[in-house]
Amino acid sequence: MNKITKANFKKLVSVLTLTLVMTLGMSISVFAAKGAINGYATTGSSHITRTEASASTTYEKRTGSISVDSTYSYVNTYTLATGSSTKSKGYYTSVKLEFSAPYNCHSVRIRSSHKVSAYGQTWTANSTAVY
Repeated sequence: MNKITKANFKKLVSVLTLTLVMTLGMSISVFAAKGAINGYATTGSSHITRTEASASTTYEKRTGSISVDSTYSYVNTYTLATGSSTKSKGYYTSVKLEFSAPYNCHSVRIRSSHKVSAYGQTWTANSTAVY
């Protein structure tokens, strides 16, 4: 009989977790990252579907510096191999990042860090969406 090593146990737990996530097939998105700078609204959000994900940061006043950094994770539905992609973008009004899962893969999670700087103030927030 084979002994269960610590490494094999971790792999087993990972596979079972991914299987559970794929079986449930539900989308949970967090849109709670809201704030304000100098009275103008700021919003940071992440959204996910089975094969795509996006993240955006907006600032109601069209001035200052706006950025979003995101990491998108996916899993191959046949081999259960996982992968990820990271993107960053900055601009002056609003920014949006988009991701697509590779062939035979589906979304697992997108994690995003949002930042708005204006009028000598900085607003930061994190958002996560899980499929």
